[in-house]
Parts: sequence; C-alpha cells; structure tokens
Amino acid sequence: MKRILLIIGISLALLLLGSVLAVHTWIGHVVKEKITIAQQQYPGTAEDALLAFLLDENNSAEDRTHTAIWALGQIRSEKALPVLHEFNKNDPKGKTCFGRHDSVLCQYEIHKAIVSIEKKWLFSHPRLNK
Repeated sequence: MKRILLIIGISLALLLLGSVLAVHTWIGHVVKEKITIAQQQYPGTAEDALLAFLLDENNSAEDRTHTAIWALGQIRSEKALPVLHEFNKNDPKGKTCFGRHDSVLCQYEIHKAIVSIEKKWLFSHPRLNK
C-alpha cells in the first residue's frame, strides 16, 4: 500500500511540475509575441520598444496595458519602473479601472508588473529583456 501511495505521490508531483513548466513556456511564447508587436512599431531592444509602445497614447489603453505593461513586468524591466510608478494610482485591485479598460490603463496590471519587477518574481521571463 505504501508503494502505491508513493507512486501516486511521485506521479502527481511530476504532473504538477510538468504543468508549471508548460504554463511557463506558454507565457514566454506570449511575451515574445508582445515584444514582436512592439518592435514592429518602435525600434530598439524589447525593453525600449515596449516602453515606447506604453508611452504612445495613439495606442489604445487596452493595448498599452495588455501588450506593454504586462510584458514589461514579465521581462522585469528596471527601466520601466519609474514610468509604471508614475501611472500607478495605488489601486492594486483595479477597482478604478474595472470595466473601463478601453479608456484607462489597468491599475491591477500595473501593480502586478511593479511587483514582478521589484520582487524579482520567480516565474517571470527576464531572459527576454534584450
């Protein structure tokens, strides 16, 4: 009985590890897509292109949030921190932007990006910051 429980436990641990790795890989792929979108419009490194995308108000607030802010957090852009803090309205739950993402930057995403950069979140993708 102990042997069966051990096999089940190891199997579940491997399944969990495989799932975490799969999600991490998928997120990395999406980050690369966001970087490509930004670099098609703005020259430079991933970080520079994403920052330019974020600062360009000709891009929709929703695109700026879900392309630039999210990706800047994922690549742990130190250069983006002052800009993100400038946009931060101390609303980590995003109550002020709920239902208004077409017109304002998402405060929840800004908060997550800042935390990812400052806390060096383990599952982010700093290797893509080049």
